[in-house]
Amino acid sequence: MKRPSYPWFKILIWLFACFQAMSAHSISFQNSEHLSIENLKKFMDWFTYSPHPMGSKEQVKIANDLHATLKKMNLKVSEMKFDVDVPNLDSLKFGGKVAMATLTKKVTGINIIATKKGTDNCSIILGGHYDTKYFSQFKFVGANDGGSSTVLLLELARVLQKTKAKKESYLQKCDIHFIFFDGEEAFLNDWNDGLNYLGIQDNTYGSKEFVKKQVKNKNGIKFYANKKINLVIILDMVGHKNQKLFFTKGSDTKYADTFIQHAKDLDISNFPYQIEDDHISFAQEGIPFLHIIDWKNLDEWHTSNDTIDIISFEKIKNLGNSIKYFLMSERK
Repeated sequence: MKRPSYPWFKILIWLFACFQAMSAHSISFQNSEHLSIENLKKFMDWFTYSPHPMGSKEQVKIANDLHATLKKMNLKVSEMKFDVDVPNLDSLKFGGKVAMATLTKKVTGINIIATKKGTDNCSIILGGHYDTKYFSQFKFVGANDGGSSTVLLLELARVLQKTKAKKESYLQKCDIHFIFFDGEEAFLNDWNDGLNYLGIQDNTYGSKEFVKKQVKNKNGIKFYANKKINLVIILDMVGHKNQKLFFTKGSDTKYADTFIQHAKDLDISNFPYQIEDDHISFAQEGIPFLHIIDWKNLDEWHTSNDTIDIISFEKIKNLGNSIKYFLMSERK
């Protein structure tokens, strides 16, 4: 006998599955006063569970989890949603299979912002991207490219919220904003393909939208949330086991020198070339920045081998401690 069909029941099951996929779950963490390798590993397992490009349901789930976890850390948390036109990978022009697909489509990105309040009219932004690049040919989880900066920002947010600092330090005086930018990765294969084929900048969507909509200009001084932006620190690809970090060209030399003075167990130096990343929109507004990236260990970059196997959590922790010591130094 044929089993009776209940379409409404299937719809309910589907709706429940969607709700489960997109509902927020805070990531568990141990709450010591120091950066924890155990936490970094746990956050990385969460980040690399599956690919999550901007606009995907997987990325919405990641954003919801981030929001819930940062709130559990007792930080003030907000999200900035934005709609942007991106290359439509369903289009025949870009290797898709839908004959009538338009060349672009609109997707929604989500920047997650967590804030530790300071006492003075100053602010520092610590940022990095938390999306993974889309590849149809293989599973790309981005343990280093996206994952390393995301897990470090999470752990830094937890630790710095608890850290006691001198009254004259950046950490005490300035608002510290931890910003997880969506959509740094290009949808097309190469960074400049969007400009070449469509006349659109197919990358750094979240940071571009943040600067355009959230950064205010008052008499030539740039503000966010009614406080002057003193410095933006952008992290990317910072967790390789053979880690070699650079301040890329354009990074503020005064802040870089201070950073190096307080760095511990860290191989970091100046790099003579500019690399485009989420700092670019801030730089175009004349905001001082430090762009910290490993541009030497690239064998696994944008390949299926960018997994936890190439990560050194000890080196991520050392960078985190160096950032902490830098922020605890006297504000100049």
